[in-house]
Amino acid sequence: MSGKTPLLNIGKYEVLEKIGEGGFGIVYRGRDPMLEREVAIKVLKSDAATSPDFVERFRREARMAASLRHPNIATVIEVGENEGRYYLVMGYLSGGPLSELLQRGKPLSLARAVDLLKPIADALDHAHSKGIIHRDVKPSNILLDEDGQPVLTDFGLVKSLVEDSITSSGVTLGTKKYMAPEQIQGQKPGTAIDIYALGIVAYELFVGQVPFDGTTTFEIQKKHVDEPPPDPCTINPALPRTIANDLLKALEKDPKNRYTSAGQFIQAIEEHVDEFIYEQWEMLLASAHKQIDTLDFDGALTTLNAAKSIRSTLKIDQLLEEAQRRKEILREVQELRQQNQQLHTRLDEFAAAEAWLPSQQMQHKPSVTSVDGKREKLIDHITFGVYLILLALIILIIISIGGNLPIIPGLVERVIVCSYPSSSIKIMQRVVALPGIIIISLFVFSFTVLFVRRYLLHMPKAK
Repeated sequence: MSGKTPLLNIGKYEVLEKIGEGGFGIVYRGRDPMLEREVAIKVLKSDAATSPDFVERFRREARMAASLRHPNIATVIEVGENEGRYYLVMGYLSGGPLSELLQRGKPLSLARAVDLLKPIADALDHAHSKGIIHRDVKPSNILLDEDGQPVLTDFGLVKSLVEDSITSSGVTLGTKKYMAPEQIQGQKPGTAIDIYALGIVAYELFVGQVPFDGTTTFEIQKKHVDEPPPDPCTINPALPRTIANDLLKALEKDPKNRYTSAGQFIQAIEEHVDEFIYEQWEMLLASAHKQIDTLDFDGALTTLNAAKSIRSTLKIDQLLEEAQRRKEILREVQELRQQNQQLHTRLDEFAAAEAWLPSQQMQHKPSVTSVDGKREKLIDHITFGVYLILLALIILIIISIGGNLPIIPGLVERVIVCSYPSSSIKIMQRVVALPGIIIISLFVFSFTVLFVRRYLLHMPKAK
């Protein structure tokens, strides 16, 4: 931690040194004595700070910015007021602004440019998803941490501070070299203005300069509105045409013709950068083979070292690991699909069997019914015959013992007297009386059994 004597205090923070100044504020490196950590303090300059409407707008926009949680968006620690000036406190980033890397006027390597642009695009998409437009994307608002990772700052805060006062003076919010045409013309801004500004930053990283420049603000703004951007390949002939086309699409005058998101823009660039680097790698390998064939081993070694550096740029080892991992996942998915297909096959078989069983039962049921019906008829016939025989025997018994019946007394007497003596008749009557009673009892019993049997056979079956 720095041992410098504080220049002044802003709120509870100690101001150690001035590290930057813009049109709307001064940035200091400060220190939080309570937590013993360095912070960045931006003191905002605006005559409109005395307006209640302005103060409310500033607070609302500050809360929106503080609500953003993203690793590549500077975290707003505190917003406050000191001696009539509003200030905001953020985490201090020691790597400095991206603009310092671009002061040399030379383009960055393709891989390094993508490494810087991709996190910023992700941060912009995150802010856009929350309904927040940055409005001032530029290299000086992109800070680098100690690991060289970019962090986007000043989300939504400049808008809240200057929108009312600047509009009245005819000045449009933004930095002139990075402003979209519709922003310059005072149209209602959308997320497309951030994509345009990111396109200017990307142009500067790949080409080494901004597409539109001039000596006056009016000249630069006129170029943004009326003139097409210079062909990036004309300024940097080493730049692949595909990447140049990506940059030009992001800088279209009509917002509808630009990329729909910052992520889509950088994804297109990243794919074309990877394709170009891979082609260079293949060319180096082919050149090394030729050098080996001609026994130029020193040249081949140099070429292979260059190819090795490109291989690390392409992150081929990581890509191979990712490809192997995805291959394993694909294999597991295929196995699951096969198991799922086998399961569906078994289920289909069960369903077919379930549908087949009732049909077989229906086919088999008539034959059983037919056999049972024949058996019932046979039993009925036999039973009926037995009943007839029993009935005949009963009639005979009645005749034998019914000599005194008024219906046939004479006939019985004549037949029996003619056939047997009177003593024999009495004996016969006694002998036959007991079996007759037995037979009558059997007949009643059999009739009862038959009735119960037929009743049970014809009862409705329980479902």
